[in-house]
Amino acid sequence: MPTIIQRKKLKEPTNLHEVLESTRNYYNAISRDYVTFYENWTKAEDIFSNVNYKKGYDKVANILANTVTPKENIVDIGCGVGVWSTLLAQNGAYVTSLDYAMNSLQKCRERARAFKVESHICTVLADGFHLPFHEQTFDGATVNWVLSHIPVSKNESFFREVSRVIKEKGWLFISDSYWRGQQGGKEQVQVRGTDCGNQDVYKYYYEPKELQDLITRVFGTIEHLETTDYELICVARKSVTKI
Repeated sequence: MPTIIQRKKLKEPTNLHEVLESTRNYYNAISRDYVTFYENWTKAEDIFSNVNYKKGYDKVANILANTVTPKENIVDIGCGVGVWSTLLAQNGAYVTSLDYAMNSLQKCRERARAFKVESHICTVLADGFHLPFHEQTFDGATVNWVLSHIPVSKNESFFREVSRVIKEKGWLFISDSYWRGQQGGKEQVQVRGTDCGNQDVYKYYYEPKELQDLITRVFGTIEHLETTDYELICVARKSVTKI
């Protein structure tokens, strides 16, 4: 599990750009550790020896598997090392795995080969604010453990861009940690350690109703919303009038 050395307030707006660039650098540096992190999930080791923590990730996987339909075209935004992309591909979807961290995309490709689903996965280097796709390209989108790293002041523009590339009545799947009174406040900068030194990482914790209101406003209808001990899970359907 990535180590949080310190939590501090964001000095908005003077250092937001620097913090976001540092967040990007962090995920480039930490890709190998995230491979181990997800291996620990399958083994119920390290942080996943906590039964409730593992149960939360298991629930995310089960709901996602039940959301996707074989042969759908899905974009996995912020795919990281490819755990959710491979799960989608194993369930018959064709997945565009998108991330802004080159090292993570390399790990995603390695995982696709290891799970023998490389024919169902293609990787794209980009960020979620500027998706290099035509309108209504995909049947669905996943945003797993990504939303909390998007500045809350920019969340509407992010989801409008996501909505743009999703077909009418397509779906959106979100999972992330949520506001449970964590030290440092709802919007914070976390100092996290890497082999390349410490990096500042932007973090915003949503309340369930807050996320519900956001998605209803800019994407569509909430079909499923629940919390586990640590995770917030949301499934939404795009409204025809939301573009």
